[in-house]
Amino acid sequence: MIRLNIGCNPSPRDNMSEPFDSTTYARQVRRVFRSLVCSGGNAADISGRMHLLTVAAERDLLRFGVPSEMTRVACGPGCGACCVLNVSVLIPEAITIFWYLQKVFGEEQLEKIRARLHELRIKTRWLDDEERLFLREPCAFLDQKGLCVIHKVRPLLCRAITSTNSSNCREAIAMAPLNGQPSIEMNLFQKNLFEAVYQGLKEALEDAGLDHRPRRLTSVVLALLVEPDIVGTFAAGEQVQVH
Repeated sequence: MIRLNIGCNPSPRDNMSEPFDSTTYARQVRRVFRSLVCSGGNAADISGRMHLLTVAAERDLLRFGVPSEMTRVACGPGCGACCVLNVSVLIPEAITIFWYLQKVFGEEQLEKIRARLHELRIKTRWLDDEERLFLREPCAFLDQKGLCVIHKVRPLLCRAITSTNSSNCREAIAMAPLNGQPSIEMNLFQKNLFEAVYQGLKEALEDAGLDHRPRRLTSVVLALLVEPDIVGTFAAGEQVQVH
């Protein structure tokens, strides 16, 4: 099991004695994942390593987070207010989502997901973050009840979004086209932790000579569902082409 320890915090009881050092944490992720990244290259292997990484990060979130602040996180099933944003993922994250979809859904459901991803890609391909927010087109992985069908394997940057008030969050996003970037109160520890994991993973991939470029969630998962051989391309150290 991966052990990611925040060096400045010696124990859960002393977890707020010093501020969270995101740079140190990202460096630890980089070191740990670099030692795993070359051990096998199929979708199951890559998904397994991503599972270890996210479990370790979630454990550290609970271990070092302040309980009173954790209970203030309002994000929950069926909200989806922020699921109208561009989301960047790294290739191992996308492969994990692809692997999960293949295991959980039948071919009929997968075809609907492919169609939805294709539709969303056409609508959002050339939109920057502000334009994407203005469009308010929901993520392709939200079902009719607003539940995230890939929640167990959701991207690291989705895990970093931690609104403390769902009503304020929806209002801020609704007003964003008029006021610019929305201002949303978040749990900064969780945000910083998962952004550090993302950065550490990116640097570990670069160290290993693997494609470390961020890609849009919609485009890269659709590409994998259409061309599963992309997994082998990535594992071989070649650049992944996503249109």
